[in-house]
Amino acid sequence: MPDPKPDTIFEIGERIDVIVGPRRSVAAKRSGIAPLSAFAMSSAMQSIKTQFNVEDRGMIEPTSFKTKSTHDEATAVHKLRMDIDQAVLLARTAGPQIAVEVDSHLSYGAYAPSSFMQQLIRNPSFGYGQLQEATVRFRVVGEGDKPLEGVNITMEAAGFPQEGRTNAKGELTLKLFELPGANLVKSIFVRPSVGHYNRMLNAPKVSTTAMNVIRLKPIGAVVAGFPKGAAHGYGKAMMGLDRLPDEFTGRGVKIAIIDSGADVSHPSLRHITAGFDMTNNKDQASWKNDVIGHGSHCAGVITGNGPVGDAVRGFAPDAEVYVMKVFPGGQFSSLLDALAECVRLGVDVVNMSLGGGERSDMVEQQIEECAANGIACIVAAGNSGGPVQYPASSGNVLAVAAIGQAGQFPQDTWEQTTMQPQLTTPEGLFSPSFTCFGPEIGVAAPGVAIVSTVPGGGFDPQSGTSMAAPHVCGMAALMIAHHPALRAMPRDASRVSALFQMMKASAMPLPFGPERSGAGMPSLINVMQGFLSDQDDAAPDEELELASAGPARKRRRSVPRTAPQMPAYGGYQGVVLPQSTPFYMPQGYYYG
Repeated sequence: MPDPKPDTIFEIGERIDVIVGPRRSVAAKRSGIAPLSAFAMSSAMQSIKTQFNVEDRGMIEPTSFKTKSTHDEATAVHKLRMDIDQAVLLARTAGPQIAVEVDSHLSYGAYAPSSFMQQLIRNPSFGYGQLQEATVRFRVVGEGDKPLEGVNITMEAAGFPQEGRTNAKGELTLKLFELPGANLVKSIFVRPSVGHYNRMLNAPKVSTTAMNVIRLKPIGAVVAGFPKGAAHGYGKAMMGLDRLPDEFTGRGVKIAIIDSGADVSHPSLRHITAGFDMTNNKDQASWKNDVIGHGSHCAGVITGNGPVGDAVRGFAPDAEVYVMKVFPGGQFSSLLDALAECVRLGVDVVNMSLGGGERSDMVEQQIEECAANGIACIVAAGNSGGPVQYPASSGNVLAVAAIGQAGQFPQDTWEQTTMQPQLTTPEGLFSPSFTCFGPEIGVAAPGVAIVSTVPGGGFDPQSGTSMAAPHVCGMAALMIAHHPALRAMPRDASRVSALFQMMKASAMPLPFGPERSGAGMPSLINVMQGFLSDQDDAAPDEELELASAGPARKRRRSVPRTAPQMPAYGGYQGVVLPQSTPFYMPQGYYYG
């Protein structure tokens, strides 16, 4: 391209190379700019690629994160080829957190790319000269019309999606860019961090003069009895946990949760006392600081152990749990450290709600070492809606896909958009569009709108194969702790293989095909008879001391001596359906 001159004229439709990236760290803060989150940047780029005729030419990911100022600060620079008028629109609508520049060839004495782009932006006769700018004010309220702070709002209109978080009054102001004859707002996605469901508004009518109020539904509006009387959630109930006698709590088994840490100040997670921060020299304190909330959510599903009748009761509340923090900032080396620590500690089951596109021979060798030591690795398949990601694609792990159930979330949520008619049964059971699929899938488990623990003592419905894997991990822990056949086996690869086979054999077949659901959904009801056969002949109404109920607290219950039979449902055997009433990719990993 020749050196641009102030009077250069381009024909509409000419395509140029553009780089789009965040204004980062120290430089951003020096200008009074809050760095953009990686999640927001990723979502914005998806919108841009959908909205414009863009050729994706790759991504530049810095190799060092020493200057990051927030845990999930956006760092990647995206290379695009697009029509020049569209590039100008993108640059005009990008906020101060984003830089849009021409990806010029280096030469002596040429205009700097940013100067060239600024020249085009300032020229009102070029491209989208009639672009109009306004502001939109939002107020987000929840139960009892109480303002909700910290709610993320992403508004997609013309150009770059606008994004921000509500203040203490639940309010946020965003810029709105309008093109002649175009629909003002394509969508608004509202994502709270605790206590409420998200909301997806498609082509909404918004006011540029009055306050736009958005109401979110609290968890209790969907989950009956929440927070009291809703201990299991629909996912654990589908897998039969609510029908398992209370004495089966996973006592004696060791579980490792390799994730973002866990907030053990949460009433349901206070029993977790051991952990390591693999991103901080195996620090034995900083693992408790879960700035993302992902690990805390997984921990609640696996081992939640709050007051009796509280909102979350995990599969294995009496297990010995080790939290191993690899997010944020973790790399494959962090995962290697965590898996090696699992071998040293004699862990039985590992939950890995993480992964990436690239296979690692070093990680694979360490997974094989885990299996040789009797450690079962349960791994989320991934959320890209494509092939199974690594390490779920390893032949030495159990890969878990996600399933969902209609009626367990409001119809105006993002989760509703993941339902596809061809992958939904008449009863509303569905394979969500985001779940990865392929021949490596071992089983499927509930992973849509799963309510579990998050930092700060609250609860949040989240979706992803990251939520499905903990269901399977929790059941695996119960089987190792209580099934006599597994208890009698040595701690080696044969036990891992037997566990995986038993879980697949227990699974209820699903009508989505083996590449989306593997052997089906594992069911505790189908292995309960094995648990009961190892019990003594105690009287049906014997008094059971429950460690999960806390010291000196006991509960009486009738202990069934035979496992209940699963009914046929919806034309295929064994699925018990409840009555009907988006992910950030750090270097080397996904989660969510």
